[in-house]
Amino acid sequence: MSTWFIAAFFTFTVYAKTPEAARVDALAQATVDAWRLPGMAVAVVRDDRVVFLKGYGARNLEDTAPVTPDTLFHIASTSKAFTTTAMAMLVDEKKMSWDDPVRKHLPWFQLSDPCADSLVTLRDIVSHRTGLKRHDELWDYGTWSREEIIRRIGAVELTKPFRSAYQYHNIMFMTGGETVAAASGMPWSQFVTTRIFHPLAMKNTVIAHDEWLRKEHSASYRYDFATDAIRPYDDFDYESLGPAGSIKSSARDLAQWVRFQLAGGAIDGKRLLSEDALKETWKPHTLLPVNDESRGDNPVTNINAYGLGWRVQDYRGEMLVSHGGALNYHRTQIALLPEQKAGVVVITNINRGYAIIGLRNALLDMLIGKETQDWNAYFLAYDRKLDEKAEKDKREREAKRHRDTKPSRELSAYAGKYSNRAYGDVTITVEDNGLVMNWQRVRTPLTHYHFDTFSGVVEELDFDERISFDLGPDGDVRTLEMFGEEFRRE
Repeated sequence: MSTWFIAAFFTFTVYAKTPEAARVDALAQATVDAWRLPGMAVAVVRDDRVVFLKGYGARNLEDTAPVTPDTLFHIASTSKAFTTTAMAMLVDEKKMSWDDPVRKHLPWFQLSDPCADSLVTLRDIVSHRTGLKRHDELWDYGTWSREEIIRRIGAVELTKPFRSAYQYHNIMFMTGGETVAAASGMPWSQFVTTRIFHPLAMKNTVIAHDEWLRKEHSASYRYDFATDAIRPYDDFDYESLGPAGSIKSSARDLAQWVRFQLAGGAIDGKRLLSEDALKETWKPHTLLPVNDESRGDNPVTNINAYGLGWRVQDYRGEMLVSHGGALNYHRTQIALLPEQKAGVVVITNINRGYAIIGLRNALLDMLIGKETQDWNAYFLAYDRKLDEKAEKDKREREAKRHRDTKPSRELSAYAGKYSNRAYGDVTITVEDNGLVMNWQRVRTPLTHYHFDTFSGVVEELDFDERISFDLGPDGDVRTLEMFGEEFRRE
């Protein structure tokens, strides 16, 4: 009997024994079984009451320690709504306005495009419409401080006209957190802890990685589509990510967060935030495309937008305010149905995000009283389709590879230091008759791919990149390209 199946026998339950709760439990257990999830936690809130709270499976497969309602998970990008709620509190206190220029609070902030740089506001940076593509490599692999990363993003070119399109952006939310610190006079982490976690009785929720390790927390697991295997993963301390995704929380604590949101900024009769200020974060700000591709994971949605730290859309005719999170192979879904005064939290410790979207949808159907469908079957098929497409794309890329080529120059000609204003220095050396690349946390041998392109792979970092060199008219190596960015040789 496999360890994941053994873990499925361990559950921890806190909920009233009602027909609705029994249905939630059955749906959740079916999701664990269908997707082979190591562990999962679920909370359901209705009419300001936590009506369901339960842990499933194991937080650690080695000793089958069970998931409980208090087990901490990386909640990743669902942290963003905590940042915009903090900003809304400061808007309430007249310490900032959503339409403040970012430089009113961070004089050193800049964007490379002069027009965008002169107009960019707080509202822009937390609604994903600055025109910047993600550049997540800067925080994912980089060792710089949060401020240094934000300064570096100011050196990259915009890929869309300012305010013209939705482009998800973690570094802009890191910037939002720094404006909270500047306007409040305390670090972002201290603000959300003292002004949100404590008043909401989110007793176990933490930000710092060392605090996470001291508490009851879940291990991380990686599902490999090609081998159908589940493997442990050593999670990483993404301290610089902070306001964009570094909160660790539990189903019990997040149920309090859902109650606070649905109550319009109050908890147990105590108001922490005006209803108008909170609901500004729920308003659509940036439209997302609705087409055949986007309908794959939103098949019952017709209008889709991003607010301020929340996704805002219709779901079977109901307003849905939600957000997902993905970090260190944990996956989180938090969903609010304001008109029903109901909400859902689903968290798992493996990279099978469509599992918890499927369970979320089934629970939403139940809460709004609509006929549901087999969401597990739907998303298992959709997930497989995406994995198969990724494998096909990989095969097609390999088919285009020119295998009978060799580098234009001897390996020593590629060695040296290459620099980019945003990404810093890359060093190429010759070691054991091969090239080795060093950049921030990444150190990898470079395997010849074709012509003057080499391949670097570090599996434990999820790093898999083609690194291309370009020669000048004199035959000397002039530049290196990685992440779509040019690095010039010194």
